[in-house]
Amino acid sequence: MASRHSLPAEVARVLRAEVGFGCAICGNPIIEYHHIIPWAERNHFEAEHMVAVCRNHHHELGKQKRNVAYTAKQNPINIRYKRFKGYLVTSRDNQGILLGNSKFINVENAITYYEIPLFGHRIIDGEIRLKCFIPDANFFPEVEVHDNKIQAMIDGFWDIEFKQNYIKFRRKKGEVFLSMDFRKDDVEVNGAFLIGGEEYSFSPKHCEFGGQRFEGITIQGNGKGTGIAHGDGRNRLLRPNYAMVDPRPRLVPR
Repeated sequence: MASRHSLPAEVARVLRAEVGFGCAICGNPIIEYHHIIPWAERNHFEAEHMVAVCRNHHHELGKQKRNVAYTAKQNPINIRYKRFKGYLVTSRDNQGILLGNSKFINVENAITYYEIPLFGHRIIDGEIRLKCFIPDANFFPEVEVHDNKIQAMIDGFWDIEFKQNYIKFRRKKGEVFLSMDFRKDDVEVNGAFLIGGEEYSFSPKHCEFGGQRFEGITIQGNGKGTGIAHGDGRNRLLRPNYAMVDPRPRLVPR
Protein backbone atom coordinates (compact mmCIF):
# COMPACT_ATOMS: atom_id res chain seq x y z
CA MET A 1 0.00 0.00 0.00
CA ALA A 2 1.34 3.45 -0.92
CA SER A 3 2.10 5.93 1.83
CA ARG A 4 -0.04 9.02 1.82
CA HIS A 5 3.11 11.09 2.34
CA SER A 6 4.82 9.73 -0.81
CA LEU A 7 3.23 12.03 -3.38
CA PRO A 8 5.35 11.64 -6.55
CA ALA A 9 7.31 14.78 -7.39
CA GLU A 10 6.01 14.91 -10.97
CA VAL A 11 2.39 14.67 -9.81
CA ALA A 12 3.04 17.52 -7.35
CA ARG A 13 4.55 19.63 -10.16
CA VAL A 14 1.58 18.97 -12.45
CA LEU A 15 -0.81 19.99 -9.67
CA ARG A 16 1.17 23.18 -9.00
CA ALA A 17 1.31 24.12 -12.67
CA GLU A 18 -2.38 23.60 -13.38
CA VAL A 19 -3.39 26.08 -10.65
CA GLY A 20 -0.70 28.67 -11.48
CA PHE A 21 1.57 27.71 -8.57
CA GLY A 22 -0.75 28.86 -5.79
CA CYS A 23 -3.93 27.83 -4.04
CA ALA A 24 -6.64 27.25 -6.65
CA ILE A 25 -9.08 29.32 -4.59
CA CYS A 26 -7.09 32.23 -3.11
CA GLY A 27 -3.65 32.06 -4.78
CA ASN A 28 -1.65 31.55 -1.55
CA PRO A 29 1.67 30.05 -2.73
CA ILE A 30 2.11 27.83 0.35
CA ILE A 31 0.12 24.83 -0.81
CA GLU A 32 -0.96 21.33 0.12
CA TYR A 33 -2.43 18.64 -2.11
CA HIS A 34 -6.08 17.77 -1.61
CA HIS A 35 -7.53 14.39 -2.60
CA ILE A 36 -10.92 15.15 -4.17
CA ILE A 37 -11.57 11.41 -4.22
CA PRO A 38 -10.53 10.78 -0.61
CA TRP A 39 -7.51 8.65 0.22
CA ALA A 40 -9.68 6.60 2.56
CA GLU A 41 -11.94 5.72 -0.37
CA ARG A 42 -9.12 4.90 -2.80
CA ASN A 43 -5.39 5.05 -2.18
CA HIS A 44 -4.25 7.11 -5.18
CA PHE A 45 -2.11 9.96 -6.49
CA GLU A 46 -4.25 10.68 -9.57
CA ALA A 47 -3.73 14.29 -10.62
CA GLU A 48 -7.16 14.48 -12.24
CA HIS A 49 -8.73 13.78 -8.82
CA MET A 50 -6.47 16.05 -6.75
CA VAL A 51 -6.03 19.82 -6.45
CA ALA A 52 -3.39 22.15 -4.96
CA VAL A 53 -4.78 24.49 -2.28
CA CYS A 54 -3.61 26.32 0.83
CA ARG A 55 -4.03 24.76 4.28
CA ASN A 56 -7.17 26.73 5.12
CA HIS A 57 -8.94 25.77 1.91
CA HIS A 58 -7.69 22.20 2.23
CA HIS A 59 -9.67 21.92 5.47
CA GLU A 60 -12.70 23.61 3.95
CA LEU A 61 -12.79 21.40 0.85
CA GLY A 62 -12.70 18.34 3.08
CA LYS A 63 -16.12 19.37 4.44
CA GLN A 64 -17.74 20.20 1.11
CA LYS A 65 -19.10 18.32 -1.87
CA ARG A 66 -16.56 17.18 -4.42
CA ASN A 67 -17.92 19.38 -7.19
CA VAL A 68 -16.67 22.45 -5.23
CA ALA A 69 -13.10 21.16 -5.46
CA TYR A 70 -13.45 20.18 -9.13
CA THR A 71 -14.79 23.67 -9.92
CA ALA A 72 -11.83 25.31 -8.16
CA LYS A 73 -9.45 23.01 -10.03
CA GLN A 74 -10.95 23.99 -13.37
CA ASN A 75 -10.89 27.76 -12.74
CA PRO A 76 -7.92 28.63 -10.47
CA ILE A 77 -7.42 32.29 -9.56
CA ASN A 78 -3.75 32.54 -10.59
CA ILE A 79 -4.52 31.19 -14.05
CA ARG A 80 -7.30 33.73 -14.44
CA TYR A 81 -4.96 36.61 -13.63
CA LYS A 82 -1.79 34.97 -15.09
CA ARG A 83 0.08 36.03 -11.97
CA PHE A 84 1.90 34.50 -9.02
CA LYS A 85 2.29 36.29 -5.69
CA GLY A 86 4.27 35.37 -2.61
CA TYR A 87 6.27 36.73 0.31
CA LEU A 88 9.69 35.47 1.43
CA VAL A 89 10.64 35.69 5.09
CA THR A 90 13.58 34.79 7.28
CA SER A 91 14.19 34.60 11.01
CA ARG A 92 17.92 35.22 10.63
CA ASP A 93 19.87 38.44 10.96
CA ASN A 94 21.01 38.41 7.36
CA GLN A 95 24.24 40.03 6.28
CA GLY A 96 23.85 40.47 2.54
CA ILE A 97 23.02 38.79 -0.74
CA LEU A 98 25.06 36.30 -2.72
CA LEU A 99 24.59 36.64 -6.46
CA GLY A 100 26.13 33.37 -7.51
CA ASN A 101 29.52 33.38 -5.78
CA SER A 102 29.77 37.14 -5.29
CA LYS A 103 28.65 38.90 -2.14
CA PHE A 104 27.01 42.31 -1.72
CA ILE A 105 26.77 43.66 1.82
CA ASN A 106 24.67 46.70 2.69
CA VAL A 107 24.51 47.81 -0.95
CA GLU A 108 21.19 49.33 -1.99
CA ASN A 109 21.61 48.35 -5.64
CA ALA A 110 23.87 45.38 -6.18
CA ILE A 111 23.49 45.48 -9.98
CA THR A 112 21.81 48.03 -12.23
CA TYR A 113 20.97 48.04 -15.94
CA TYR A 114 21.01 51.57 -17.35
CA GLU A 115 20.22 52.80 -13.82
CA ILE A 116 17.34 50.35 -13.31
CA PRO A 117 18.05 48.22 -10.21
CA LEU A 118 18.08 44.52 -11.06
CA PHE A 119 19.09 43.28 -7.61
CA GLY A 120 19.54 45.04 -4.30
CA HIS A 121 18.55 45.00 -0.68
CA ARG A 122 18.20 46.90 2.54
CA ILE A 123 18.29 45.80 6.17
CA ILE A 124 15.33 46.57 8.44
CA ASP A 125 15.46 45.39 12.07
CA GLY A 126 18.14 42.90 11.15
CA GLU A 127 16.08 41.35 8.34
CA ILE A 128 17.13 41.59 4.74
CA ARG A 129 14.55 43.05 2.35
CA LEU A 130 15.32 41.97 -1.17
CA LYS A 131 14.45 43.72 -4.42
CA CYS A 132 14.72 42.20 -7.85
CA PHE A 133 13.59 43.09 -11.36
CA ILE A 134 13.89 40.63 -14.24
CA PRO A 135 12.19 41.92 -17.40
CA ASP A 136 10.67 40.00 -20.27
CA ALA A 137 11.59 40.68 -23.90
CA ASN A 138 9.43 43.83 -23.87
CA PHE A 139 10.93 45.00 -20.57
CA PHE A 140 7.80 44.45 -18.54
CA PRO A 141 8.45 42.65 -15.25
CA GLU A 142 8.55 38.88 -15.57
CA VAL A 143 9.69 38.51 -11.96
CA GLU A 144 9.72 41.46 -9.57
CA VAL A 145 10.43 41.65 -5.84
CA HIS A 146 9.84 44.63 -3.55
CA ASP A 147 10.83 44.16 0.10
CA ASN A 148 10.51 40.36 -0.29
CA LYS A 149 7.06 40.57 -1.90
CA ILE A 150 7.17 38.61 -5.15
CA GLN A 151 5.06 38.96 -8.26
CA ALA A 152 5.64 36.94 -11.40
CA MET A 153 3.88 36.35 -14.69
CA ILE A 154 3.28 32.61 -14.80
CA ASP A 155 3.16 32.10 -18.58
CA GLY A 156 6.20 30.14 -19.68
CA PHE A 157 7.16 28.66 -16.31
CA TRP A 158 7.27 24.87 -16.14
CA ASP A 159 7.36 25.01 -12.35
CA ILE A 160 7.48 27.48 -9.46
CA GLU A 161 8.41 25.77 -6.22
CA PHE A 162 7.67 27.97 -3.21
CA LYS A 163 8.26 27.64 0.50
CA GLN A 164 8.11 30.34 3.15
CA ASN A 165 11.80 31.18 2.80
CA TYR A 166 12.71 29.71 -0.58
CA ILE A 167 11.56 29.96 -4.22
CA LYS A 168 12.75 28.36 -7.44
CA PHE A 169 11.52 29.20 -10.96
CA ARG A 170 12.05 26.71 -13.79
CA ARG A 171 11.23 27.13 -17.47
CA LYS A 172 11.80 23.43 -18.11
CA LYS A 173 12.91 20.36 -16.24
CA GLY A 174 16.48 20.61 -14.96
CA GLU A 175 16.86 24.32 -15.81
CA VAL A 176 16.77 26.93 -13.05
CA PHE A 177 15.65 30.33 -14.29
CA LEU A 178 15.90 31.93 -10.85
CA SER A 179 16.16 30.79 -7.23
CA MET A 180 16.15 32.80 -4.00
CA ASP A 181 17.09 31.09 -0.75
CA PHE A 182 16.55 32.91 2.56
CA ARG A 183 17.47 29.94 4.79
CA LYS A 184 21.12 30.84 5.36
CA ASP A 185 23.01 33.80 6.82
CA ASP A 186 23.20 35.41 3.38
CA VAL A 187 20.34 35.37 0.90
CA GLU A 188 21.51 33.24 -2.03
CA VAL A 189 20.37 34.12 -5.56
CA ASN A 190 21.16 31.91 -8.54
CA GLY A 191 19.81 31.78 -12.06
CA ALA A 192 20.30 32.35 -15.77
CA PHE A 193 18.26 34.66 -18.02
CA LEU A 194 18.50 37.26 -20.78
CA ILE A 195 18.15 41.02 -20.31
CA GLY A 196 18.29 43.23 -23.36
CA GLY A 197 19.45 40.23 -25.38
CA GLU A 198 22.48 39.70 -23.13
CA GLU A 199 23.05 36.79 -20.78
CA TYR A 200 23.03 37.19 -17.01
CA SER A 201 23.89 34.13 -14.96
CA PHE A 202 24.71 33.68 -11.30
CA SER A 203 25.96 30.36 -10.00
CA PRO A 204 28.28 29.11 -7.24
CA LYS A 205 31.01 28.81 -9.90
CA HIS A 206 30.90 32.20 -11.62
CA CYS A 207 28.79 35.18 -12.68
CA GLU A 208 28.13 36.46 -16.20
CA PHE A 209 26.94 40.02 -16.40
CA GLY A 210 26.20 41.44 -19.86
CA GLY A 211 29.27 39.86 -21.46
CA GLN A 212 31.53 40.32 -18.44
CA ARG A 213 32.54 37.66 -15.93
CA PHE A 214 33.32 38.17 -12.26
CA GLU A 215 34.03 35.61 -9.57
CA GLY A 216 34.21 35.63 -5.80
CA ILE A 217 34.05 39.39 -5.29
CA THR A 218 32.74 41.13 -2.19
CA ILE A 219 31.31 44.64 -2.31
CA GLN A 220 30.39 46.36 0.94
CA GLY A 221 28.53 49.64 1.07
CA ASN A 222 26.90 52.04 3.51
CA GLY A 223 23.30 51.21 2.67
CA LYS A 224 23.26 53.32 -0.48
CA GLY A 225 24.82 53.38 -3.91
CA THR A 226 25.41 50.74 -6.60
CA GLY A 227 27.81 47.82 -6.65
CA ILE A 228 28.01 47.06 -10.39
CA ALA A 229 26.44 49.25 -13.08
CA HIS A 230 25.71 48.18 -16.64
CA GLY A 231 25.23 50.98 -19.16
CA ASP A 232 27.05 53.58 -21.19
CA GLY A 233 27.02 56.31 -18.54
CA ARG A 234 25.26 58.73 -20.86
CA ASN A 235 21.74 57.30 -20.89
CA ARG A 236 19.19 55.85 -18.57
CA LEU A 237 16.40 53.46 -19.43
CA LEU A 238 12.73 54.30 -19.02
CA ARG A 239 10.66 51.23 -18.26
CA PRO A 240 7.51 50.92 -20.39
CA ASN A 241 4.04 51.18 -18.94
CA TYR A 242 0.57 50.88 -20.38
CA ALA A 243 -0.09 54.58 -19.96
CA MET A 244 2.30 55.16 -22.87
CA VAL A 245 0.86 55.49 -26.38
CA ASP A 246 3.64 53.16 -27.53
CA PRO A 247 4.67 51.12 -24.48
CA ARG A 248 8.28 50.14 -25.02
CA PRO A 249 11.59 50.79 -23.21
CA ARG A 250 13.43 53.96 -24.18
CA LEU A 251 16.96 55.19 -23.61
CA VAL A 252 16.98 58.86 -22.66
CA PRO A 253 19.92 61.15 -21.92
CA ARG A 254 20.82 61.50 -18.25
